[in-house]
Amino acid sequence: MERFNKSVCNCRQVSFEKIEESIKNGADSFEKVVEETKATKGCGRCKSYVEDIVKSKLSK
Repeated sequence: MERFNKSVCNCRQVSFEKIEESIKNGADSFEKVVEETKATKGCGRCKSYVEDIVKSKLSK
């Protein structure tokens, strides 16, 4: 998966790196990443993208 410096979640200004950091710090599910980062809590358009990132990172 390609990394971007821009936000994954524009509403909450959550970057790919912030999601990755959340997982490295122990978030072991989509729900926990959302709880920690607040990604998807705005309009929700990024939900499938955030889910894909989390799934990819947790499968490693």
